Amino acid sequence: MSGNWQQYIDEHLATVKKLQAEQEAERQKAADEKRVKAESRKATMKFLGQFIDTAIKFGTLTSEQVSIYLTNYRLEYGDDALVAKYLALVVQLISHPQTGVESTTHRFGNGGLIWRGQSYKNSRELHEALVTLMADFDPFDNNIVWLDYLLQDLFEDETKLAAAPFLDTWQTEVMLIRKLVEQSKNAIETPHIDSLTTDDLFIIQSLTGGF
Repeated sequence: MSGNWQQYIDEHLATVKKLQAEQEAERQKAADEKRVKAESRKATMKFLGQFIDTAIKFGTLTSEQVSIYLTNYRLEYGDDALVAKYLALVVQLISHPQTGVESTTHRFGNGGLIWRGQSYKNSRELHEALVTLMADFDPFDNNIVWLDYLLQDLFEDETKLAAAPFLDTWQTEVMLIRKLVEQSKNAIETPHIDSLTTDDLFIIQSLTGGF
């Protein structure tokens, strides 16, 4: 009886060890797969970033390429990082040494903007062209305040703006741009329709084209 009992214990211990070994192998396999996936993503994002930078440098960037890059960038780093990268790419485009934005007028708001060999009447037209290249995507819901801010910096000191995305202070700049966009949205206090007379409502509608 004691011999059978010892055999039972030995077989049980052997089974436990086998299960432990299998579990450890599964854990190791999962860890290896996770590591391989992380290394693959890191290498891919590095390649995509270098590819986009090179395409901007040589003027061959396409909207489809931007779409692939920004989609993956958002998946990998999140929305906040996406906005910072978006602005950084725009800075590279408008401060490009050969095809960056220039103005034939003293103040860019007076028109005469030129970018990549094309002329634009104002920053709104330029914004449309930039957004088209940037995969028809604007993280600021087509509010052009952010572009006006970058253009102001560009014409004050082109070299400083070009270097901005690579400095530790870039995140502070991005936060400031976000704040400026939000402030511009709330610049006008809209009265409640119920508080207006018909005559006053007509005046506002004639001014704004709607309400």
